[in-house]
Amino acid sequence: MSKQLMLRLLGHVNWVVRRGGRFGFAVLKFPGVAEAITFAFLFHIATGIWCGKYCGIWEPGFPKLWTAWVLFLAVIPVFALLQLVWLAGLQGIVWLMNRRNRRCAPNSRRTSHDVEEEGYSLLRQQEGEDAVPTTPLGSPRSSSPPRRESKPSHCINTYSVFWWTRILVYVVLVFIGYHEYSNYEQPNDTRWRPALQKALSHKNPDPTGYAKDEKIFIAAAFYNNQDVLPYWTSTMLKVITYLGANNVYVSVVESNSSDGTPDLLRELDKALAQRNVHRRILISDTAIPRPPDMSWNNRIDFLAAVRNRALEPLVDQGGYDKVVFSNDVFIEPESLIELLETADGNYDMACALDFGHFGAYDMWVLRDRIGHLAAGIWPYFFDAADYEAMKTDSPVPVFSCWNGIVAFVADPVLPIHLRSNRTLSTSPLRHLPPPTHPLKDTVAESPTLTPPLKFRSAPRGEGCFHSESFLLPYDMRRIMGLERIYVNPRVITAYVWHFYVWFKWVLRHPFVKWFVERAYNGAWMQYARMIVGDDDKVYTWDGGDCHPWWYGDWW
Repeated sequence: MSKQLMLRLLGHVNWVVRRGGRFGFAVLKFPGVAEAITFAFLFHIATGIWCGKYCGIWEPGFPKLWTAWVLFLAVIPVFALLQLVWLAGLQGIVWLMNRRNRRCAPNSRRTSHDVEEEGYSLLRQQEGEDAVPTTPLGSPRSSSPPRRESKPSHCINTYSVFWWTRILVYVVLVFIGYHEYSNYEQPNDTRWRPALQKALSHKNPDPTGYAKDEKIFIAAAFYNNQDVLPYWTSTMLKVITYLGANNVYVSVVESNSSDGTPDLLRELDKALAQRNVHRRILISDTAIPRPPDMSWNNRIDFLAAVRNRALEPLVDQGGYDKVVFSNDVFIEPESLIELLETADGNYDMACALDFGHFGAYDMWVLRDRIGHLAAGIWPYFFDAADYEAMKTDSPVPVFSCWNGIVAFVADPVLPIHLRSNRTLSTSPLRHLPPPTHPLKDTVAESPTLTPPLKFRSAPRGEGCFHSESFLLPYDMRRIMGLERIYVNPRVITAYVWHFYVWFKWVLRHPFVKWFVERAYNGAWMQYARMIVGDDDKVYTWDGGDCHPWWYGDWW
């Protein structure tokens, strides 16, 4: 390439750059363009941060409009703060420059007195005589008429009004953002926090507690849960203080863990001992061998046996009114109290809602009031009564649930001689279980005389209800006649921290909750059931919908 051609090319490039730069600056001068670019840039950064945790997961559980609304709300106060700093800073720079210029040019403003001192005089016309100039010939003022002193203008400065309006708007947005960031929780979600904090404020807590004086049996099973256990332990210790150490028994089973779970449970054991809490903490337990193949029925059989082992102290001794059975979940102490107080304590089983990468997580277990499969996003249920309850954050009557953590009356799992006889009916069942139910032959003249329930599995061919955590509420309903089963939408749990943050605090923030439940309102997705398998193979057994993947020929 010749030198002349290179110079011509560089000249063209220079012309394009100069014209492009001028055009760009001209565009930026239009009102709102620079602000829009700034907001888009901040939104892009926020999207990248969000994607670092949530992108690439199951999209129907995280609708794009939900995400866009959340990021929009998060970016607004940051954008307003940057604009506020820019406007105030720019105005400050202009003010400083003007002040500096005035200092550098002190004689820029000159009065008539100054002019006269320099040899200039104002012309005066005497009555009856022509005015005769008295200034010397060649004077700078000889050909110029005298200037009038300028008067201050009383017109409104449009720029100043616009500037102050923007400042005010941005200040308001910053303060609203700060307020909403500081008050992100739903008041209903924390209604038990004051009572809990009052109980925790006592230097020597009352061992009889500060609640209803109910006896609560807390059970849990853990396996490789070192990420969850510190939070779970903190929650349980606070709740135990509220309930009273004399009113609580803690039973934990751990086996086969390869992380720090055993050590964390030893710390829990010491903390419970310091509080004189009755307990049985089984660490590295080998009573129930873990099968090499943890798929299908092997897994359910193993989990059912582990859960039954956790209930052994209760079954052996009795003496407790309700059972709290927890999975390896994150949960707040006031949320656990909320669970225990579901429907003012008038329930047979109360469940939380658990969340994960599918949205609502334990969809294998959850059924609405009439036994239908649930959806993965709000409002989750198809039945009209359930939908109305969800809109008011009230306990939702359901056919079955588990969803992270449950509270249920103890009598159904207790031997007959240890029951309180306050919950089970002395009358025959109104509806007998189907002939294929594996416990149909155990049904006695009344639930009070029926043998205790246990966690169990359901082999293929014995109906579709296959999860041990589904079968307990199902058996409570069909074998024991206990039908007051609720989901409490105020009790949010999750198995992974960033999912817990998203569903517990972000989606329940007042502004976000309004959008999800009132503006978006499912957007037709609430009618898309979460089905494990092919939707055309969903079938019904004993009044409930069945996922097709476990039963039949789907797999």
